[in-house]
Amino acid sequence: MKIRKIKNLKRDTFYIFSRKNFIRLDKNEKVDVYSKKILNKIKFSPFDLSAYPETGLVYKKIAKLNKISIKNIILTAGSEFGIRMCFEYFCHKGNKKIITINPTFGMVDVYAKLFNINQVRIGYNKNLQLDIKKLEKNISDKISLIILANPNSPTGTVMSTIQLKKILYLAEKKNIPVLIDEAYYGFYQFSYLKYLKRYKNLLILRTFSKSYGLAGLRAGYLIANKPIIKELYKFKPMYELNSMACKALLFFLNRPKTHLKYISEVNKGKIFFECELKKLKISFLKTYANFLHIDLGKKKQNIEKKLLANKILTRKGPGVKGLESFLRITLGPKRQMKKVLRVLKAAI
Repeated sequence: MKIRKIKNLKRDTFYIFSRKNFIRLDKNEKVDVYSKKILNKIKFSPFDLSAYPETGLVYKKIAKLNKISIKNIILTAGSEFGIRMCFEYFCHKGNKKIITINPTFGMVDVYAKLFNINQVRIGYNKNLQLDIKKLEKNISDKISLIILANPNSPTGTVMSTIQLKKILYLAEKKNIPVLIDEAYYGFYQFSYLKYLKRYKNLLILRTFSKSYGLAGLRAGYLIANKPIIKELYKFKPMYELNSMACKALLFFLNRPKTHLKYISEVNKGKIFFECELKKLKISFLKTYANFLHIDLGKKKQNIEKKLLANKILTRKGPGVKGLESFLRITLGPKRQMKKVLRVLKAAI
């Protein structure tokens, strides 16, 4: 059997150690785990392990919270499966070119290469400004899909409403779907959902991994106009989510105060961390998400090692040329950020 090699694609090495005993500031997850008290309240049962998932109540709850119809939603196993569904449906025979931003969520590049789709990549300058004119110029009949993220990761930046509405308008004239990844919506508190009726080509992607702090569930959903969802529904997995995820989601969706409390803790931790960085004269790039980029200059490599030695995991910065000295740090409650600051103070 001949094995097809996927060219120009490298994946990060998976962790060969447990991250359980580390302060996890590398993947924009919930830094503090949920308590056993909350876990016990979810009340997982033997039925949840043995029976096939029942997603109906999750659909109803998400629809109610977003004030839309169930027919506007399709559940997905995290953001990445929603992205894959868009590739599979929109990037069919004919147009094999999409517009993406660079850098962005890594799975966009993975699926583009898997499905042999050419990307028109729109980059950022060192001030983290996106080349909007280039993006608009490339909207043509040759494009099958535009994928944007607002806020974007790893840059943490957002596009203005005027910019995005113009892109939606230009794309609609060419019958091009526009997928907006709103993974960090909970921290930004602005959504393009209100434009769904106006732009028939708009799709919105959400996840429960970030502002709900439920990365382990692998749960998200796509929002679009009913004709699009109707077609996507035809080739969805037999069961979009597992039973444990359904049970946990209903618990948190029915208790919005838990979710809002977590967002509040992150925002307080962010304000505290930014103030302390200023005192230490460490430059940083503000974001609209639950992470910051801090400039460590020539000491970056040494400080990274010291953080790791103290069991603090971090990530490289925004991935933009000219900003190589930056380190990305996930934000958490004030008590967790204090631990990071102790290491930074000792290393500077």
